[in-house]
Order: sequence, then structure tokens, then C-alpha cells
Amino acid sequence: MSMRGPSRKLRLKNAVLASFYESAAEVAERLEEFSESDWRRALNWLDLSGLALYLLDRLTFLGLQGCLPTPIRKRLQRNLADNRERTAALFHEAVGIGRALKRNNISFALLKGVTLSPESVPEMALRCQMDIDILIRESDALAAGDIVMSFGYRLDCIKGLEWTFTAGTEKTMGIADIYKVRPQRMVELHLLPAADPTQVQNDRLARARNRRFQHFELPALSPGDLFVQQALHIFKHLCSENTRALWLLEFWRHVLARRNDLAFWQRVESIAGAEPGADLAVGAVTLLTTLLFGDFAPEELSRWSMDRLSPEVRLWIETFGRRILLADFPGNKFYLLLRQQLNAGPSPPRVLGWRVLLPLHWWPTRITHGKADERLYARLIRYRVETRYIWSRLRFHMETGLPYAIESWRWRHHQGDMTL
Repeated sequence: MSMRGPSRKLRLKNAVLASFYESAAEVAERLEEFSESDWRRALNWLDLSGLALYLLDRLTFLGLQGCLPTPIRKRLQRNLADNRERTAALFHEAVGIGRALKRNNISFALLKGVTLSPESVPEMALRCQMDIDILIRESDALAAGDIVMSFGYRLDCIKGLEWTFTAGTEKTMGIADIYKVRPQRMVELHLLPAADPTQVQNDRLARARNRRFQHFELPALSPGDLFVQQALHIFKHLCSENTRALWLLEFWRHVLARRNDLAFWQRVESIAGAEPGADLAVGAVTLLTTLLFGDFAPEELSRWSMDRLSPEVRLWIETFGRRILLADFPGNKFYLLLRQQLNAGPSPPRVLGWRVLLPLHWWPTRITHGKADERLYARLIRYRVETRYIWSRLRFHMETGLPYAIESWRWRHHQGDMTL
């Protein structure tokens, strides 16, 4: 019995991915073996991968809603209703901030979220968006920050070229609440450094264009920049602990929507060539998406990206890519092997050691913040949340350390075989 559960859970995850490209008959045949308990075991992965509402939409389109057990179907339908309300609230906030930036003559462009529609996202209510992302020039950071704070936000943290603002009540929400309107709102300002006068082709804001979103006109990245930044975003997460499967699904849909647009792919190649690491990111994401959904990329895309990946990066994607996407939260440490390869030089750094397997010197970033007038009861609740988070991070390192050590040993042997 101990082997049966995980095996069925993994088959269900693979069936979910296949449902997006297989025929109705094939999807129905795959899903008929799974019981309500099978679906319940996979619900957390469905939610956190971002595929839950996309799956409901796909099965509805195929006329296969009956493949979902009634309690699961009703739960996803409630989630969709909640997410529709949350998406509308986020969009309303984005429109207000965008109009204020326009009134103050601050150049900006919305990122991700609503700008991915319609190529990547058929309907925004299907996408689990957490915050509002806005690109501005570094020189406008203070002025833009003041505008964001005029909407009731406060500056929460600055990490490099990202300024995070929060508003509302801080509350840790459970998995059942991720589709609901959040008591705490978040805006991230992404700062674009001053462009080198000789490298004007890197100025994404100069290429931004106004687009109409639900009867409102707001600036967004140019189509080519949007695609390149989408790939860079996914690749950044491939180099960290968690990569959500919905990003690969959206990338796949984006490519299919533009598949026969030769001028678009020429523009994408030009933009990617001018941004460090973009060709690698596009190639890696294209290969991983191919492994998930089958051959889909036009030659105009694969020729300069996927086909030029190094054997080592290709091997890592083929070995670990699918496992990372199908992993349950909080993920694993296989991404460290990719980082090692990307940083490889004459003497590649060792990534296997106790500091990686169990970094006891590292203390998790705080996820709650106290207030000046905080009451004792509220403080105790906050301490409990922090303690649970610290324990979850410790469990993550303990549970993922040994599998990483084993795979690291195998990885070195694979690389040795490649050099023979």
C-alpha cells in the first residue's frame, strides 16, 4: 500500500499535464481510473502549481467535467468564483495606480498578470495572480514610490532593483484561501537602470506600448519583450526552489499563438540577443516545455535557443525538469546542480556539502512584522506563525538534503560519462 499512493498520485499529475494537449477521448481514458481520494491527495499540487483552474476550464471546454468527482468539481468552481473576484480587485487597483503614474508623467509598463492575455492566458480569472508588478525607470523610483504609498501602501523591503510595497492587514493564509481576496495587498516596482546610450536597444520602457485591458488603456511591454521576459522569469525560478507548472503552460500557449508569425520571432531573437542570458533562458524553457507538451516550437525559435543549449544544461533539463514541476511543495534542491553548471569554470565550485544540505547558519527571512501598538495576543499569534515557518524550512532542508546528495553523486557520474 505504501507504494500505491505515490504511484497513483504521480500518474494523476501526468494526466493533468496531458489533458491540455490530448484529445477528449484520450483525456477521459486517462482520468477514469482516479477516485475522489486520488484527487484530494493531488489538490495541494494542483493549487500551488497554478493548474487547478486551468484544468477546470480545459475539462469544461472538452465537455469532460464529469471526469472530476462532484466534490472536487464543486470545490474548483468555488475557487474560480473567488479568484474572479480577487482578479477584479487586483485589476481595479492596478488601473488606479497606473492612472496616477500617467498623471505624473512617469513612464511605466505593467508586467506579467493581465498583460499575458490573450496569448498566454485565455481568461484572467483562471490565473492565480498574487500581486501587481510595474516596471519603471530607476530615476523615477522615489516619485513612483510616493504615488504607490498614496494608495495606502508602505515600503516593505528593497531587494536590489525591486521595491516591495504592502497595504492592508498582514495575515498568513492557508491553502484553502489562496483564491480569495487577500487582506494584505502588494505592489512590486521593478526598476530599470539608466540605459547605456550605446545600448538603447535594451530600453524596454522605450518600446512599451499602450494596450486596452477591459476598456482601460495602460502601457505594457512590447510583444517581443513580453515573450523574452516571460522566459527569463521562468528560468529564474528554475534556478531556485519552486517552479510553477502554470508558467510552462502559459509559455506553450504563447508560442502556439505566435507560431506562424515570422516577424515576431525575428524580433524576439533580436531582443534576446541584446539581453545577457536571454537566449539561454528562452532555450531552456522551450526545451522543458517540449518535454511536457511535445514538439511545438517553430524552427525560427528553436534554431537560436533550444538547439544551442550546452549538453550539460540540456541533460539537467531532461533529467530533473519534469521532476521539479511534479514535486509537491516545498520543492527540492536539484536546482543547485543547474546553478553549478551555469557557474562552471575551470574549477567548478562544489555544491555538495553540509552548508547546502542543512544550512544551520541560515535563518529564514521573517514573514510577519509587528506593529508599535501590537497587543500580546496578536504578538503570540505572530510568533506562532514564525515558528511554524522556521520549522517548515528546517524540514525542507532535512527532507531534501539526502535526495540531493544522491542525485549530486549521480550527476557527477553523468558528466563524467559525457566527457569520455
